[in-house]
Amino acid sequence: MENWPKATGVYAPTVTAFHADESLNENATRAFVRFLLRSGVHGLAPMGSAGEFIALTDQERMQAVEWVLEEAGGQVPVYVGAGHYSTRATIELSRHALRSGASGLMIMPPYLLRPPKQDILNHFRRIRDAVPLPIMVYNVPILAGVELTPEDIQLLAQECVIQSVKWSHVEVSRIHDTKLLCGREFNVFVGIDLVGFEGLAAGADGYIGGLAMMAPALTRQLFDAVFSQGDLKSARCRWNQLLPLVQFEYRALFKDDGQPHWLAVCREAAALRGIQVGPPRSPLQPLAPGLREELQQLLRDLGEL
Repeated sequence: MENWPKATGVYAPTVTAFHADESLNENATRAFVRFLLRSGVHGLAPMGSAGEFIALTDQERMQAVEWVLEEAGGQVPVYVGAGHYSTRATIELSRHALRSGASGLMIMPPYLLRPPKQDILNHFRRIRDAVPLPIMVYNVPILAGVELTPEDIQLLAQECVIQSVKWSHVEVSRIHDTKLLCGREFNVFVGIDLVGFEGLAAGADGYIGGLAMMAPALTRQLFDAVFSQGDLKSARCRWNQLLPLVQFEYRALFKDDGQPHWLAVCREAAALRGIQVGPPRSPLQPLAPGLREELQQLLRDLGEL
């Protein structure tokens, strides 16, 4: 297996900035990356769900990735989201990420059609054979409709197909089970803010979530308190400060009305800082004025505005 560096720390997703007509906004995309870097994140994870990759053409995805990598300029590792239902398309996007200077790949299992498990495992094996970059599995069953179990992750890790996993799952047991099965050298990221503190306390090596976009410096402090200092009391205090923002972000996650949508919250947090990332692409709509004011107050309470 290649001697790839271990991925740890707070990896911030990046939103894809749009103009009012929904075309890509290069300047705002780059400005958001600069904000994240100034805030002290350990790495970046563009073109995950927060990057709205499903609303972009493949060419738009590649263009936005190039801007992020150029702006990062090698300052931090960048794990590019190259997930696609099609294995062929995933390999094409992954090869582009490699050519553009990505440190690794973040790959969601094939979604929507729910392929048989063996087909999903072979999907990852084919990507590994085609592209010499470390692969992080983006395990997000609530969005993808499919899930690799800790045992599946163990199998692919033993085959050196994957090197890490982002668990976007509210059951923290996925994190400690994966660490137990795969060992110390396999990297596990907590990937949903609802269990951010619990995931880190359970042994996660890193954090990728909305908080890393909305309050990256505070998220870095939370991570350092647990991972570097082993100070759960301090981390719990920091988490309790962040919790109202997390509860607002995911207030409607399991409700039919969908207000506020977590991605609209993350995008609006950037806009409130003066980074004009624009509204999400339709059908998703920006926050209503009342929700925007509520978010503004939450960020003020955290000292973020």
